[in-house]
Amino acid sequence: MKNLRTYMMILMGMLLFSSCNLYRKYTSDATVRGDVMGDVVNPQDTFSMGAVDWRTAFPDPLLQRLVETALANNTDLRVAQLSIEQAQNNIKAAKWGYAPTLAFTPQASYTHQGTGAFTFQVPVTASWQLGIFGQTTTNVRMAKSQASYAQDYKQAVQVNLAAYVTSLYYTLVMLDRQLEVAVQTGALWEESLESTRALYDAGVAQSPAVYRMEASVAQVKTDIVDLRNSILSTEALLCNLLAEPPHHIERAPFGTFKMPEQLHVGLPLRLLDARPDVRMAARNMELAYYGTQQARQAFYPTLTINGLFGMAGSPVQMLGQALASLTQPIFAGGKLRAQVKNAKADQEKAKLEFEQALLDAGSEVYEYFNDCQAAGQKAVFIETQVNALQEAYNATSELMMNGTNTYLEVLTAQESLLTAQLAQVENRFESIQALINLYTALGGFGQ
Repeated sequence: MKNLRTYMMILMGMLLFSSCNLYRKYTSDATVRGDVMGDVVNPQDTFSMGAVDWRTAFPDPLLQRLVETALANNTDLRVAQLSIEQAQNNIKAAKWGYAPTLAFTPQASYTHQGTGAFTFQVPVTASWQLGIFGQTTTNVRMAKSQASYAQDYKQAVQVNLAAYVTSLYYTLVMLDRQLEVAVQTGALWEESLESTRALYDAGVAQSPAVYRMEASVAQVKTDIVDLRNSILSTEALLCNLLAEPPHHIERAPFGTFKMPEQLHVGLPLRLLDARPDVRMAARNMELAYYGTQQARQAFYPTLTINGLFGMAGSPVQMLGQALASLTQPIFAGGKLRAQVKNAKADQEKAKLEFEQALLDAGSEVYEYFNDCQAAGQKAVFIETQVNALQEAYNATSELMMNGTNTYLEVLTAQESLLTAQLAQVENRFESIQALINLYTALGGFGQ
């Protein structure tokens, strides 16, 4: 018996020594490449516009009210908050693994012997599974990692929601301006149609001129109907994000938004802290690490203490019993080894996915930064084009009234001017959208 006890002591010591790494807490070795954002990085510029509060980046009070309403009412965001609460409950449940399980099982009986005897028992059964090889600790740490992942997911939903609301808001602003241009153009073309009819009545213009001008006016009116319908559809979509029925959305006039004079992307390392999707990818590496620990811990025995405590009979008798059992998996070795291999593969996959998430984030910053730059450069040329076509239209209309030019030249000048004006509005919107995308790619809207 003494030799057996010594053998068991030595065996337990070897198991405990070999399992030291099972208690090790996860430490991240994630790094960010310096060129992950391409050549848009200025090593001397450590400030990132993504660190600016979204209320400062987009100071329009009407927009701010919409974003705050969406953040308060949106269904997806509220569901994400409930997921956080569930994850926090799981942490509490995992911590209960350190405590024994108690069960209250009262019993009573009556015996017809002599004067009779009434016997009762009030036992409390206890079972305590000791995670001596870190099983419970790993479960708690994994539950905490899952809770952190839920927090990051909620922030990702918040970022996407705020960015989408902002994008739809400025889509409405753009559509308002396009509608305004179309209405103004329609009024001018109505005047041109009346002038063409007058020239036709005077015998200066021919009937095809009138028909072509009527067709152009009808096309503008069709565009006006489409634009108004697009405005209603966009408002309904935005109201859905606000968890409200469709209604009119109050907004600022076109041209009130000012683009920043200089764009700051900061250093690539900020992506690791600022972007919730990157943090989620990093959190997956942590979860995979603890998954591997759990797979390894399955090789080690579990120590369970079972007990019965209570009182019985008349007179009262104290009852107590305790039994400790050590369970060691024997024949499941092949299955357990496969689980460890799969867990290690999950770790490698999580690392690859994290690296790809960083590459995706850097690529987005690179793309949206260049979109902002391109939109700013195009704005100068489009403005020159619009001014030149406006002058050409005015001159052509005047020459037609004097009988020098034909209706076709006037019509061409009108259509060219309208196309340029709409392109100007669209380019302005593209520059705002590129800024929204860049701000989001740098981790904005997460504050």
